Amino acid sequence: MTGSSSRGEYPGAEHPSAGAPQPATRPGRILIPGTARQLGTFGLFVPAAGQRRIVEVSGHPLEVKSAEGDLLWISFQELTDCPATALDFASLAARFGEWVVDGVPDPAAAGTPGWNSPQWKRLLAVVDVLFAADVTVFLIGKALPDFGADSPLSLLLRVESDEELPAGHSSGS
Repeated sequence: MTGSSSRGEYPGAEHPSAGAPQPATRPGRILIPGTARQLGTFGLFVPAAGQRRIVEVSGHPLEVKSAEGDLLWISFQELTDCPATALDFASLAARFGEWVVDGVPDPAAAGTPGWNSPQWKRLLAVVDVLFAADVTVFLIGKALPDFGADSPLSLLLRVESDEELPAGHSSGS
């Protein structure tokens, strides 16, 4: 399911965290493909349509799938279509300690935004803001490549099948 041909294509030199000391792993996961069992293991459940909310990011309305308690659930498209800058998301990072970004496309797949697209640059910049705020991040996609050691996404642990789920895992860790 992973596209190893994408390894090393991450534009690390353009990324604000490139070269900065970082921990070996971050709280959160990359969930592929994001099955109900994978989500449930981490205390996550796909939001119902009635949970959609509008939150404000630096004066810009942002529609999200859910914004309840400590959890913000947003799609890749909602996140990357917002006109606010990545740093503007710091206020939401302070309000929500756990973020889920679903619908993350494979940047190496035909017909999807690639590594150098504004959408991927936005996602990576927002992830940096979230990491700086100690936010737990979950990325969900049907197929995502190995991101390579120079990508901040490599700091998230990957779960690519239900068989890879940790035994006895509780939400949030």
